[in-house]
Amino acid sequence: MLAISGGVDSSVAAALLKEEGYEVVGITFKNFDYNDYSKDPSPKNCCSIETLNKARIVCDKLGIPHYVINRVDQFEKEVIANFKQSYESGITPNPCVRCNSLVRWPELIHLADDLGIEFVATGHYAQIANVDGRLLIQRAEFGDKDQTYALWGIKRQYLAKTLFPVGKYAKQHIMEIAVKYNFANTSYIESQDLCFIPDGNYTDVLGISSPGEIVDVDGNVLGEHKGLLHYTVGQRRGLGISSPEPLYVLEIDLGANRLIVGTEKQIFKSRFLAKESNWFIDISNSEKIRCRAKIRYRHEPAACSVIFAGSDKMEVVFDEPQRAITPGQSAVFYDNQILLGGGVIEAVF
Repeated sequence: MLAISGGVDSSVAAALLKEEGYEVVGITFKNFDYNDYSKDPSPKNCCSIETLNKARIVCDKLGIPHYVINRVDQFEKEVIANFKQSYESGITPNPCVRCNSLVRWPELIHLADDLGIEFVATGHYAQIANVDGRLLIQRAEFGDKDQTYALWGIKRQYLAKTLFPVGKYAKQHIMEIAVKYNFANTSYIESQDLCFIPDGNYTDVLGISSPGEIVDVDGNVLGEHKGLLHYTVGQRRGLGISSPEPLYVLEIDLGANRLIVGTEKQIFKSRFLAKESNWFIDISNSEKIRCRAKIRYRHEPAACSVIFAGSDKMEVVFDEPQRAITPGQSAVFYDNQILLGGGVIEAVF
């Protein structure tokens, strides 16, 4: 059972599975109605009519069945509601992590089990590795497309049924395969926006927040922000204030409706607490482990110590200060190329 979005990666994943001899069933989740969240009917939106039709056309070309599954209510509950609540609380969430962990994988696994299907697959750039008899997630062969950062929340037991067909290929090779199969979606432009906000306009979902003060760490008023939902920790552009040296968002003070800014040096921190952890390795008898942590999608994993402080909580201390550790974002842990686990950043010190 393949989750197929209509994009290049999942379409090529379908072709590769067919080439390897699998019987494939294509599943497209309709997670939301884009008219509810965006005025832009762009075909890059994963739940638009255009992308649903692209997925159907690819499946028709490959001679595999295709079904659209309505998961609007579940996606609203697990992903969009959390997205709204997070921003209302002054933190920056990872909707893609929650979608994979709480919607996509559970639904694929349950559907596959009900229908007697042996494996589930997606178009993510990742790999499954057998390490000393244990199945673990491994980073993609070509690191520039690696997507394991968004996969840390998948339940450990799901790995035995999971396939990542495109994880060993470079993007250029994937495009060449798409051309070979004459997939119309080879002209598809990858969006860096959230799937349910394809135009990047968060006010369509979150509404308009009130302006307030921009202050430095000493409380001196430097200017006025246009609403806290427009900012995230580490942001430099769009502050609308002048200063002898560049200023960055250090903290979002929701209670006082203030944006706290500071210098680049002040944005670097070494220690944070994380919660809601999920691990692919046994850590119950460990009080502390050494590994590398990644604190955002484009962050290079950095050496750290993880000290466990309860069933799903931990303290993380980097060897060297890291830029813009952001509450609400994922902290994802690696041993070389192997994904060990992850959690949600709760507080930064």
